[in-house]
Amino acid sequence: MSVIEKLAVISDTITKLMNFVINDENIKPDFEEYLATLSARNADRARIQALIIPYIFERRLTKDRKTILQLFLEKNETTDTEKEILNALSMSFSSVFEIRRVLSNGFELYNLVNEKMYKVLSLVKMNNFRGITPGQYALCRIFPMKDEFYLLEISNVLSSINKEDVYKYAIAKIIEKPEDAYEQNPKKQEQIEKLVEDFGKKFLECFQKDEVITTNIYADNLINMFNVYCDEGIMPEKQDIEDNIKYVENNRYYTVQDFKNSYSDFMEKSLEGFSSHSEIYDIGIIYDKELGLFVLPFYQTLCKIYEVEDYKTIQGYKDCIKSFFENDKVPANIIKRLAQKYANFIERTNKILETSYTLEELLNYYKSDSVEKKIFSSASVLYASKIFEQMMNVVNTKETNKTKEGVDYSHVGRNDKCPCGSGKKYKNCCMPKE
Repeated sequence: MSVIEKLAVISDTITKLMNFVINDENIKPDFEEYLATLSARNADRARIQALIIPYIFERRLTKDRKTILQLFLEKNETTDTEKEILNALSMSFSSVFEIRRVLSNGFELYNLVNEKMYKVLSLVKMNNFRGITPGQYALCRIFPMKDEFYLLEISNVLSSINKEDVYKYAIAKIIEKPEDAYEQNPKKQEQIEKLVEDFGKKFLECFQKDEVITTNIYADNLINMFNVYCDEGIMPEKQDIEDNIKYVENNRYYTVQDFKNSYSDFMEKSLEGFSSHSEIYDIGIIYDKELGLFVLPFYQTLCKIYEVEDYKTIQGYKDCIKSFFENDKVPANIIKRLAQKYANFIERTNKILETSYTLEELLNYYKSDSVEKKIFSSASVLYASKIFEQMMNVVNTKETNKTKEGVDYSHVGRNDKCPCGSGKKYKNCCMPKE
């Protein structure tokens, strides 16, 4: 099969997929609802076609959470070549790329998320990409097939002037889906695995246990102590740790409005930390030896549901359980931890959710992604990310330049946050060293 013939077959298969979404009696209503959420129900054909691509590769339907590709295979007769293409498409991924070279038949792209170069072939004529030049950034979806990568779509292009916004978006992509930072890059995965192992030992040295409970007011301090120990080898004083382990008076679950950050402001909001939130709630700081550091709001409340005799006295108990099971950032390992910790875990969970799952069924239903593959915590992946390090340097430099000059340090306590904006304690930052 020639290159032209191969590209034609791939394009035809993708067209069949699109028509399947538009016409299938079971999928069509869901796609229309998807368009409605994006205010695109009455969009023109070009806009709808652009939205079909992310829908096909990100949507899961039916009780078994099947992908559009799986449903297509079940309902359509396909050739061996089409099956091969569909299998390749199932491995597609979307990321943020820097355009390094424009080729006669594609692009050379540097993936900001997983720090790897890709040479991708275009499925359409290159004159469709007039105006795209080296040095720009693009949000692309690509897929591998027989040792080659193909460009499925370019959904957005930004100039080098927007570099800071692009970096923020790339970091947000890592937080949203941390596995994208290493699944296509074995060297990066090895680096993260080593980091997770080393930091796990330091977490135990720092706190003498792998699970710390406190409130959002004090969580930032404990996380910062751990960061300083990892980065600078400065062990926090035992009294400092104890002073920052506090508990909420009444465990309850509710919606925290401060969690709703956009891509454009999440770096700034993240630097402000949990202590900037208006509400007070409990937080679990947990180190999983396989996956890394997790910071889980309402973790103690979740534990209380299995500890107290009358769990119905805990406000929002059902929503609390559902939030942990339905949140993709909470891996199967955390659920396994709870099942090992509480003998009544399965029985009480089934009673509250009105189900009859075994632990394995529970994990397969709610945590299928983290059961099928190793998904490190986003915090652990960010520790190993070059772009996150660069972005933090930019943000911290801005904050330092903004607040350093003219700052009065005379009323700052040694354990307070340093006014320079670094996020560290004053004693570990600008306090004069004897």
